[in-house]
Amino acid sequence: MNPTIEETKLIVPTTNPSPRFPLGPAWWGAVMGTGIASTLTQLHAGQTTLGADLARFFLVAGWAFAVIFTIGFAIRCLRTTGAWAASMHGVGASAWGMVSMGILSIGSATATVLADWAPQFTTVSWGVDGALWVIGTALGLITTFGFSLALIRRRNAEPRPAWGLAVVPLMVSATCGAPFIAKLDSPVLAATLLAVLIFCFVTSLMLGIIIFAAAYCHHARVDRIPAALSASSWIPLGVVGQSTAAAQAISSQMHRFILPEAMPGIQAVANVYGIVMLCAAIPVVIFAVSTTTFGIANKMSFSPGWWALTFPVGTLSLGALNLGHSLQSNGYSAVGIGAWILLLSTWTVCAIASLRHPFLAKSPAPAN
Repeated sequence: MNPTIEETKLIVPTTNPSPRFPLGPAWWGAVMGTGIASTLTQLHAGQTTLGADLARFFLVAGWAFAVIFTIGFAIRCLRTTGAWAASMHGVGASAWGMVSMGILSIGSATATVLADWAPQFTTVSWGVDGALWVIGTALGLITTFGFSLALIRRRNAEPRPAWGLAVVPLMVSATCGAPFIAKLDSPVLAATLLAVLIFCFVTSLMLGIIIFAAAYCHHARVDRIPAALSASSWIPLGVVGQSTAAAQAISSQMHRFILPEAMPGIQAVANVYGIVMLCAAIPVVIFAVSTTTFGIANKMSFSPGWWALTFPVGTLSLGALNLGHSLQSNGYSAVGIGAWILLLSTWTVCAIASLRHPFLAKSPAPAN
């Protein structure tokens, strides 16, 4: 069975042997992967000169991607009738979830890296992160509920892992928003933010389970993921890793709202959840590796969808890193480091592939 028309337009090449991919939401996977690469490089190796420089490179590159994609898409919408409307309809609309996650990812990287790079801008970096968290979360709410309602109406018979892009943003919001609880002086505002984060966590987890379960069942019983969409098999790993990180991030802020003697129990729940999720990551990774290998064997052409090889791997690293710190376990920390090294490798592959392939759409010939 073939990919849908919307998927073909956004993340897979057409019959053109040298396809061009116009700037738009589908490219924001590059911002997501670069932002989390910056954050993780700072966390894993920021104490070294090389690590700090690499984290700063990723931060600058992530912001450059965000600006280029935003301006490029705006120009495209002004020049091409229907470009904006096309990005908002059909299965391809899930790509707007990548815009939300890209905004959240680069905001978190700014607070993590810039504060170390230029301490005098610490307050500014947190302000930027806060503003981007609000924007990214608002967009994530729109993609989550808008896309979910669209799926209910359309009842598409070919579920894909890429559908999950629309609902994962709220899990990223749950992780990135937790540090702001400690910065709020008002107990009411802090409790409200905590409630929002828990809502984001539960909503994303539940919808993600439904969407990915449907996709896995479809590909196991009906047809496998098309070779051109092989990289999308890594997307479910994003919920696994990100929810592990979110559980740790939220539980670390609970001391402000519960009795001290209850904290060990809360932390234990977060730890058990993380262990279960990282165990669940094993078959997900095996499936993703086998599917991607199938795609490579069938000579899948480059598309912006290749960037799905970056952010989900990064969330696994972040989740394992946080869990390792909580359990004081070198084993989980080693998993986090291994996933980070894999992220650096996949980021390099995707960056080189992107530079080798044109991404600007050819301008239509003027009408006579």
